[in-house]
Amino acid sequence: MQDIKTSNKTSVFRRGLALLLALSLEISGAGVTTAAPAVGDVSVEGNSAAIQNIGRAMQSPDARPANAPTRNTLQAQPNIILPDMGDPGGDALSRIDERKYGELIMREIRPDADYSNDLPLYDYLNQMERRLLQTAKKLQLGGANEQGSGAYNFEVFAVKDSSINAFALPGGFIGFHTGLIVDAETDSEVASVMGHETGHVLQRHLARQMDRQATNTMIALAGMVLGALAMSRNPQAAGGLMQGGQAAAINNQLSYSRDAEREADRVGFQILNASGYDVNGAPDFFQRLQKITGIMDKGVPTYVRSHPLTTDRIADMQDRVRSVPQHHVPATSEFYFIKARARMEQAGTSSGLYDLKNVFESLSKQAPIGKQMEGFYGLALIAQRQGKIDVAESNLQQARNLAQKYSTTSSSGQRQSLSLDVMSSELALAKGRNDEALQIAQSALKAYPQSFAAAVAMINAELKLGRTNDAISWLKARTKVQSNEVIWWGLLSKAYDQANNIPMRHYALGEKYALEGAWPSALEQMRIARSAAGSDFYQGSSIDARLREMQRQYNDELKEKKQLPS
Repeated sequence: MQDIKTSNKTSVFRRGLALLLALSLEISGAGVTTAAPAVGDVSVEGNSAAIQNIGRAMQSPDARPANAPTRNTLQAQPNIILPDMGDPGGDALSRIDERKYGELIMREIRPDADYSNDLPLYDYLNQMERRLLQTAKKLQLGGANEQGSGAYNFEVFAVKDSSINAFALPGGFIGFHTGLIVDAETDSEVASVMGHETGHVLQRHLARQMDRQATNTMIALAGMVLGALAMSRNPQAAGGLMQGGQAAAINNQLSYSRDAEREADRVGFQILNASGYDVNGAPDFFQRLQKITGIMDKGVPTYVRSHPLTTDRIADMQDRVRSVPQHHVPATSEFYFIKARARMEQAGTSSGLYDLKNVFESLSKQAPIGKQMEGFYGLALIAQRQGKIDVAESNLQQARNLAQKYSTTSSSGQRQSLSLDVMSSELALAKGRNDEALQIAQSALKAYPQSFAAAVAMINAELKLGRTNDAISWLKARTKVQSNEVIWWGLLSKAYDQANNIPMRHYALGEKYALEGAWPSALEQMRIARSAAGSDFYQGSSIDARLREMQRQYNDELKEKKQLPS
């Protein structure tokens, strides 16, 4: 998403310390870039009753239904419905607590420079997750059909990092490193990883490890993720903290972690198969990771470290693939455009952009049409970034022509590309063709009603055309159904400013800052809004009520953050 307000980062030392405290949560898949590779099987040790209970529950024959098929009977019974195994740890986190901690963590992560604000990339990941989750609900997998406050509101976001990694956070938040998307070869490979992470969430692997006395450690996950990002930029930043007890903490979790990985594999496979993706996506992706592991001189890919990759796991995936009817699902043209956007996100400096241009030029000249699409679309992105709109439009048209050709020769079924349409609208707006930009954006939003990128393109065109009231009406309606989305409040503040509605401009800005966790700024904006409201009693009373609620939320969060290491 875009227009995210930056904030002061926590110190590297604090991040590293939070990382140490959160290492026991490795089963969530929140990978770090410095852990040693797993070697051999180890038993669960330590004093945590929750960990011991989980270890016993996972190894006990009573932990699985009596009629559950074994690996030897899998081919005869391919459709296995896994039960929600409950909370072996006893007093585990409730789903409401999971969501609360997840939102708190995300308020820390979103302002980070490595949090991706690329909207088509965000749309692609979340459209895929909605498809997988809808399938999980049809399969009646444990946790997928929860209602009300106990329901998971999944959100998938991208992290600008070239490493191959993905991780799940409490409450249904899933992070994907751009490197994983770039390395994938089909949508099905991306979906296989997403299905796996969704399995971690639905089976409550994170919550099941925690007892009530340890829930304050959940908040340290934000520091763990941010610390991992900081170390990806500066590997020496916290090197001194990566010794000694950390290795023991990791080893103590390997036994449970492997069981959790197998369980997430099974859930992910069911979802992937029933969603219509190619079930070969998982073994193909993991086999490629295994080859990378074998040829690397130093270390292993992050995803392998945080999701122990064993021969048994790959063999189990292959067994499952053989147990279902095979059908090839080609990559969509959108997949290649998203790969180009992921490359752009992790390019970083201007020198990185120069190198990336050479990559895109090379791709545009290769024989596979998918690589050509990625190459020309990437060249259009670079030209747009450099303000060379004519060059961008020329390359974009090349990408569109290839996409039309690809749709006639493949069975992907895709006829319209969100990435192409959004960029077309942006380029038309940049050239002053405002009506055309609005028409393209509205068409894209009609085809993809839940798209953030198409909606933002439409609002930007409406504001440029002076259709301020239309923009305000749409944004007000959207903030009612998606009140926790920063981007709508930021755009609404911009629209109110254009309409010269001072009180509501500050009100919307206050909501935006609150969602970013910038509570003092949020409260200040609400006070300004209250003062500017003047004699409008109804408006003033509404702002007063929201101001009091924000103050309460701020106080609650301060109490939670006192649990963080300082």
